[in-house]
This record gives sequence, structure tokens and C-alpha cells, in this order.
Amino acid sequence: MPSENKEYFYLQPKEEAAMKVLWNTEDALSASEIAQRIENRSWPASSIQGILRNLEKKGAIKVEAITKLGKSYGRLFRPSMSANEYAVMQFLRYYQPEKSDCYAMLSSLLGSACIAQEEIIASLQELLEEHQKKEDT
Repeated sequence: MPSENKEYFYLQPKEEAAMKVLWNTEDALSASEIAQRIENRSWPASSIQGILRNLEKKGAIKVEAITKLGKSYGRLFRPSMSANEYAVMQFLRYYQPEKSDCYAMLSSLLGSACIAQEEIIASLQELLEEHQKKEDT
């Protein structure tokens, strides 16, 4: 679940490309490592610094460490939220519970998932059990 104190933000395409790199690695990465790992990058690697500044302002990334990179020092970045948390943030911006049929929405989400039906059922049962435990306490 996303943090309740996160303000809504939207990722521009270049920001999203940088975030995808960070979401797909366990390691904190330097700006140059992020730029190098962006597939089909058509813009100069030097513009990654501005992109990372914007992501920091939005609260999408955080500085994990400052370390020696070659002959100078540089920052290592890590995402502040998961890709799923970002997706939920986007969803919640448009979701209108008073106008939506919850069952139709869930059916649409599950129907578009590339997951076996048995896995979906097991996951839903697990979520229901967790929700029930929270209500019982």
C-alpha cells in the first residue's frame, strides 16, 4: 500500500524510464549507471542529473548513499516507492467509488492480468484472510 502522506505526482516519460531502471534492480545506482541502463535512450546521458533532481523533488527517489565514484564522489539513488505503489497512486487519482461498480473494476483488472486463474484465486483468498484478521483485531 502506498504511504498515506505521499502527494500525487505524475512521471514524465524520461522520469519513468529512470524509475523503471531503479524498480528493476535491488542495488542503489549512480546517475551514470541509471542513464546507461535505460534502453533505447535517445537523449544525452548528461540530462539524467536534471531528471533525478525532479524525481527527488517529487519524492519518487531518495539518496541512499554518497560514495566515491572514480576520482570524485557521487550519490547512489533508490526508489522511495515501488512500481505497484506508483500504479495505485495513479489509479486512486481517477477512481470514483461512488460511481464505480467494484466488481466490474476488479474483473477488469484481473482479466487483464497475465496470471493463471488459480493464482488469482489463491491471492484473493489470502487478501481476504488478511483483511479479516485486521477487522478481528
